[in-house]
Amino acid sequence: MRKGLFGSQLGTVFTLLLPIIYIVIAVLLLFTGIDTAIFAKLLGGLAIILGAAMIIQYFLTHAYLDTAAYGFSIGALAIVLGVCILIKSEDVANSLSVLLNICIMLTAIVKLQNAIQLKFQHSVWWIPVLCVSLAFLVCTVLITIDPFTKDDGNTSVRDTFTYIVLLCDGVVSFANALLLRFVMRRAARFPMPENGQG
Repeated sequence: MRKGLFGSQLGTVFTLLLPIIYIVIAVLLLFTGIDTAIFAKLLGGLAIILGAAMIIQYFLTHAYLDTAAYGFSIGALAIVLGVCILIKSEDVANSLSVLLNICIMLTAIVKLQNAIQLKFQHSVWWIPVLCVSLAFLVCTVLITIDPFTKDDGNTSVRDTFTYIVLLCDGVVSFANALLLRFVMRRAARFPMPENGQG
């Protein structure tokens, strides 16, 4: 019971909250003109707060009784990362596009897995989800090889492209999460008969 609850909570956070975080980050970086060093400090502070919240929840919900619950470990990791980001905020600011590109790559691969899940649920949506995931993976490759930066070392075009891709990824990931939940609930409500049965 606890194991299922923990998995459900973690899945909800990852599939619904993470895209919203992507959108907020992208909007801040694209439209507010916030300094990346200040943004890195805010990110570090947010990581510490979220980590502390996860640790508190771990003890309040008695998750330590479940050997499959890793809320404490994830929370502690978030706090340590937050402290490191605060200490090295300038370095994080300089590598922000690289870090965001890794985040985009992560959710693109998740969408690739979602396409496989939709395929085995016999949903026609698996093809557009697959195409979208591959498109985002292509974008991550473009950000990595960086054809935007010329010899002058100005990375503003690459950075802007990264923020736009992050914004699109957040919107698409949120819609994809809702789609996957709808398909899975529908499949649970109306299970398809096994081959040769029913």
